Amino acid sequence: MFLSLKRAVYHVKDMERAKEWYRGVLGKGPVVDMPFAVHFSVGDTGLTLMPLAPNDRNAAESTVAYWEVTDIDEEFRRLIDAGASPHTEVGDVFGFRRGAVIDPFGNVIGLLGQAVDRSSKTVGEEPSGTALAVASLRAFAAAEEREEIRGKDTLAEIFLTEDRQRMVRNAAGRAWVLKNAVPLGLYEYLIARTAYFDGAVEQALRENVPQMVFLGAGYDTRPYRFRDRVRATRVFEVDAPPTQRRKRALLEKAGVPAPSGLSYVPIHFEEDSLEHALTRAGYDPRHRSLFLWEGVIYYLTPGAVDSTLGFVRERSARGSRIVFDYQTTAARRSDGHISTELREAMRAASPSEPVRFRIEKGDIEAFLAKRGYRLVDHLTSQEMEGRYLTLRDGSLAGSVAQYMALVTAETQ
Repeated sequence: MFLSLKRAVYHVKDMERAKEWYRGVLGKGPVVDMPFAVHFSVGDTGLTLMPLAPNDRNAAESTVAYWEVTDIDEEFRRLIDAGASPHTEVGDVFGFRRGAVIDPFGNVIGLLGQAVDRSSKTVGEEPSGTALAVASLRAFAAAEEREEIRGKDTLAEIFLTEDRQRMVRNAAGRAWVLKNAVPLGLYEYLIARTAYFDGAVEQALRENVPQMVFLGAGYDTRPYRFRDRVRATRVFEVDAPPTQRRKRALLEKAGVPAPSGLSYVPIHFEEDSLEHALTRAGYDPRHRSLFLWEGVIYYLTPGAVDSTLGFVRERSARGSRIVFDYQTTAARRSDGHISTELREAMRAASPSEPVRFRIEKGDIEAFLAKRGYRLVDHLTSQEMEGRYLTLRDGSLAGSVAQYMALVTAETQ
């Protein structure tokens, strides 16, 4: 049900000039002032100024009125059923749920609803929030002005909401978010991790490894970014159905083709059999394979971790490899505030995806040997900084929390 007109959003070419003009017109300053959004409270409604995107023809045509509704998800579906088409998917923005549709006459109808408690929702019930957050920071990295650490994931922006896309394209907005809304060390860590996993995939493609399995693929874009080099390699993307459905829909909408040998494998890691799911998709245990397990292991139970490692060891050819990142039990070093803040932020940001698994610091080789693996490569936080975050002048672009680590292991 529509309740009342709640907010108008005007897109402007000059945010500073527009902010001061409306300050004078309204006789008061904004209640929220950020490079990518300035919000004025006007009676029971509000006025939001946002930067005009490069592809917007003019400000007037990009103005949107947002109506407050009782249940935004239900209202969004009702309007689609009535003949409207999706414009911006429903998502959480600054404590509200927001989305938009286009009516049959070409007008944009904005919808605004109250945020709901999603702490009880799991990745088996709705798309992963952590996967979306990671995609946002990968998109930030692809727009990085420092060429030495610029990320290569130019497709990450596809998966972002319109608001997040605007942040990516606004240099001042990116800087504000990284300073005020991203835990210390997370952005830098994701730059290093993305580059490390990119390297593993590129090496496997050079060696024509027959099979590549992405465990908990999220919004990983490597099969699409490296599509021309995949050749005869079979690629399997394993993930929870809600995230996988959203990913496929957005790739299709953006016109991004998938490699001919790509198979999507829906699964719930804590409940379903990885072996059965992959076998149904055409996975052949007789072939050497590369398994990518990025940003997943610490959200699993110890039993699920051992089960997955056991499957890779027993159901892949000798010499197959698995690449994953993990958290150690180390608490801090001289930059301990980075570790503490990042852990607290991960816990608060995704209550439905709590950290459940860690490996004792210094025990990785023994941990792998006990499970039938040989350690091939291992990077501590300091080694990540040296390899991936060093600028031309020799300084570091930032620090990585001490308890994060990257590893490549091989079946024996």
